[in-house]
Amino acid sequence: MNIREYRPEDCEMIANLFYETIHSVNSKDYTEIQLNAWASRDFDLVKWNNRLSNNYSVIVEKNNIIIGFGDVDCKGYFDHLFTHKDYQGIGVATLISDRIENYTYQNGIHIITTDASITAKPFFEKKRLYCSKKIRLLKKRGQLLKKILKCKSYFRIFFYIQSVE
Repeated sequence: MNIREYRPEDCEMIANLFYETIHSVNSKDYTEIQLNAWASRDFDLVKWNNRLSNNYSVIVEKNNIIIGFGDVDCKGYFDHLFTHKDYQGIGVATLISDRIENYTYQNGIHIITTDASITAKPFFEKKRLYCSKKIRLLKKRGQLLKKILKCKSYFRIFFYIQSVE
């Protein structure tokens, strides 16, 4: 496996990985309607590219196939962490999250926040992050998605739940 920074030519493959992963891996925790609201096939690749280019974004490749990606913004919001559906459980997400944590620490960002899916909870627990039992509902294309909001400091772990209006 090779990890490297995102390049614009990766965008379409990443958007497809995002869609395929959500619709297969997350299907055990979300309804089909919620999955379609979260990840639809009508990608705005310009928007995706701008978002990934403006963040610190990394991808993991194996045999010239992108098998995972993740990104964090300049304030420490860990926006994406996705592993290809066929490469789950082999350390891809750990490789990405470790790289992103190192980047944020080196750039003076000491708190990372993320809206994690219910499906991702075991991953974050393995990383020794306590996952709150309280759920935050996020609205996406008219559908409510269950997410866990968490903050992580390099020296202490903090969690809070924002109210849904």
